[in-house]
Amino acid sequence: MPVLAVPCLFLSARDRAILAAARQALRGSRGDFGDALEALQEAVQRLIPAGRTYYLGPGAYGPIIGSILSGVGIAAEPGGVVVVRARPGAPLVRLGRLVP
Repeated sequence: MPVLAVPCLFLSARDRAILAAARQALRGSRGDFGDALEALQEAVQRLIPAGRTYYLGPGAYGPIIGSILSGVGIAAEPGGVVVVRARPGAPLVRLGRLVP
């Protein structure tokens, strides 16, 4: 699947708040995908009543997990965890690193 790289300007306020909370939980550490997933799930549960994360599809190095509404999620890459937008029938869009 092709991957496009674009700035994070295309995130909703809710997605930005969730990702910021996940980054804060990671305390600046890139960690591994499991750490990032745990931080993301905790942020979603804290900021959205009955919030959940979902499997959005396969990534090149593992699953893409995130929001089925916006398609924004996280995926593993060799250099760390990245934020992506995954929508059915569309190219995977790489939005940037979860932790710079």
